[in-house]
Amino acid sequence: MDRRGRSSAIMLTVFASLIWGTSFPAVKWGLDYVGNDVFFLWLRFVVAAVVTLSIVLWLKRFSFSVLRRPIVWLIGGVNAAAFVTQYVGLNYTTASKTALLVDINVVAVAIISYFVFSERIGWKKAFGIALGIAGVVLITGDGGFSFDRSEFIGDLLVYGCGWLWAFFIILNKKMLAHYSAVELSSSAIVTSAVWLLIPVTYLYLAGGTNFTVEAPAWVAIIYLGVVCTSVAILLWAMGLEGVSATSSATIMLLEIVTALVISMSLLEESLRPIAAIGAALVLVSVYLVASGDKRRKSTTMAHT
Repeated sequence: MDRRGRSSAIMLTVFASLIWGTSFPAVKWGLDYVGNDVFFLWLRFVVAAVVTLSIVLWLKRFSFSVLRRPIVWLIGGVNAAAFVTQYVGLNYTTASKTALLVDINVVAVAIISYFVFSERIGWKKAFGIALGIAGVVLITGDGGFSFDRSEFIGDLLVYGCGWLWAFFIILNKKMLAHYSAVELSSSAIVTSAVWLLIPVTYLYLAGGTNFTVEAPAWVAIIYLGVVCTSVAILLWAMGLEGVSATSSATIMLLEIVTALVISMSLLEESLRPIAAIGAALVLVSVYLVASGDKRRKSTTMAHT
């Protein structure tokens, strides 16, 4: 398979990151108009699956044979689990903190890549990982470790979500040796929609779940499904063809900029000083992880 040039791959990843940054406040806003967050999430992926399959089948860029691979279903399952933890977590914490805690996955990707791709972790990367962990603690504390129990639970959920997406990135990177970005992104969306049907079915059979979807929620569902899922995942997967998993995760930190600007301006959210310091530590950790061991570049590109 032809590999994408690094500069174009970086630009594709940048565009995907900026789009994904808008998803955090969009989800936070949309959740106010639905009865259940998991049902809201499933509808997003149903829209994304229908739109994506319609386009790729029309362009003859997708074969259902890819769905026969168990690892493809594993990728979809990890993605679905990550989204569930994000949506549930957003009920208890803010959109801006969610963006920051989820994007700490750049540290997780660096750690996992060490074992999967044998990427070396130099002292800069190790120090960056330590700073990232410290930053997450400060962000989660958000005020001198005077925890609000419900918000703390939400913080832990979205932090776990970041680790799940780290595995999602690594699995996709490995599978790009066998399938195109279009095939992988399309199958990830379809399998995620199928996996998400399981918790939705459980909630329906258990009873007592409010499946109400108000009109404004459909605006969020369509936007999240088409733009933040179909388009963004495709752009990201295409970018992953030309950059390493760690580089991709690092570039995705641009989500933070978009999410914070929108959350603070439209949702009137703010970060306290302690959390702001934690955010700064996270950004420094990202820089150190990305630039820490430049000698690994040749090794990384060999897997690209």
